Amino acid sequence: MPLRMSRPVMGITAIMIMPITIMDTVTTTTGMIIMGTTTMAMAATRTVIPVMVMTSMSMTSIAVTIMITTTIIMITTARMTTIVTLMLMTTNRPAKDSSLNDSPALSADEGAALYRLMTWLSPAFPVGAFSYSSGIEWAVEAGDITDAASLQDWLSAMLSDGAGFCDGVFLAHVHRAASDGDDKALREIAELASAFVPSRERQLETTTQGRAFIEIARNAWSHEGMERLIASCDSPIVYPVAVGLVSAAHGVPLSATMHGFFHAVVSNWISAGARLVPLGQTDSQRVLAALEPVVVTTGHRAMAASLDDLGGATFRSDIASMRHETQYTRLFRS
Repeated sequence: MPLRMSRPVMGITAIMIMPITIMDTVTTTTGMIIMGTTTMAMAATRTVIPVMVMTSMSMTSIAVTIMITTTIIMITTARMTTIVTLMLMTTNRPAKDSSLNDSPALSADEGAALYRLMTWLSPAFPVGAFSYSSGIEWAVEAGDITDAASLQDWLSAMLSDGAGFCDGVFLAHVHRAASDGDDKALREIAELASAFVPSRERQLETTTQGRAFIEIARNAWSHEGMERLIASCDSPIVYPVAVGLVSAAHGVPLSATMHGFFHAVVSNWISAGARLVPLGQTDSQRVLAALEPVVVTTGHRAMAASLDDLGGATFRSDIASMRHETQYTRLFRS
């Protein structure tokens, strides 16, 4: 049986299997095209004869000619002709020259900056953040926080209208002053940030973490010029000031530092709430996911704000941090 191709089929990734049946008074012939291989089954003789593309066989009982074009298969027997349209499908595999494969890799400096930022703001970085709840413990005791929804509302207010936003403003201004080498501005911002804390326990929380952050950075991540920046701060270095100062000294961009800082702070707040309410891991992750747009928006506001924009409206949260000092049973230091 002669088998001819009018022209090669190019660029076909996959071909949908389509049975083709040709019937006459003598025999039934069924053809099936599968990835360039044709199998002919002769019902009259009950013999299956595989026919490969570009291969010819002789057959005396019947002569069949198959011509394959890009979209049409034509099958001709002695008594009838059938034309079948071939259905082609292509995979969604990207081309070799796809722009997705051309994404630039991080430079050595960018990779180092990202590595350091992820390390400094990881829960494993030993600043003792797990020991503090920022007044959340009293809010749970007082019944202000009872479940995941109320925890989310409380933290959203703390972040956008309270201590979170103010800490972000201090971080941004310290980062810029340190990057510019403005020791005078750095000293004034650090002093203002230390005086801006509303309660004794919050003061203990932020200064303890700030001091730990600076000391670990000095010993494990020392950098030229960082000692001079630290010496410029006469007052105790609070946590957001420490993060802004060290990240600027190491050349970590402000925007990445800001969002990483807020993620670390919110994650620690949720961890405290999960232990106190208590909440399961899934509910905790739902709260973290729900606060994502608040974190992004507050970060943008903080980077655009001036020192005159400092202020908050979360009086209940400030009262919680004050009343925690005399709370009868406590798991946290604030």
